[in-house]
Amino acid sequence: MKRGNPELRLRLPRIEKKPKPVYLLEFQDFASVSQRPDLQDELDEIIESIERGDGVPEAYYRAGIDRDKDGLLDDKGIMHLHLGGKNSPILVFLVQYSDQVVLLETNTHIHFRTKPAGKNILALSQSWLGNLEQGMEEAARQAETAGLEEERKEAMARRDALAASIAAFKASVKTK
Repeated sequence: MKRGNPELRLRLPRIEKKPKPVYLLEFQDFASVSQRPDLQDELDEIIESIERGDGVPEAYYRAGIDRDKDGLLDDKGIMHLHLGGKNSPILVFLVQYSDQVVLLETNTHIHFRTKPAGKNILALSQSWLGNLEQGMEEAARQAETAGLEEERKEAMARRDALAASIAAFKASVKTK
């Protein structure tokens, strides 16, 4: 299997303020956020804010975001946000791309304690993130080389079918 291109991952300290779909294809709720309505509401607020193009409210970013480096973000392109306030131990890990955001999991700061940082989250998500990144590269190439309107329509139909599947999955995650 060809690995994806981690360079597609944005390493910005904040979510861009432009509308982006949020994908939860392999999302894992290790912190049991779904069992806490207050935290689930915060996660839903983050998702909706990203999709609207508002970025993410400052309350969810880590303390010191403008002063300190985030090694996991800088090295691997994996961002984290705090549910329950800046000093909360409940985190949501995600990857930001120029045109979408992928939520990976909720957890604690455990991924910052591994050597190298993020080793476990990378192992759990590497395959499907790689497939996503590979698919993004292939779609971009196909769009650039599509010579016929029919080819473009077929590519759009594949994209729409994938989007419908993702939306159905997302709806099922929100109702859990």
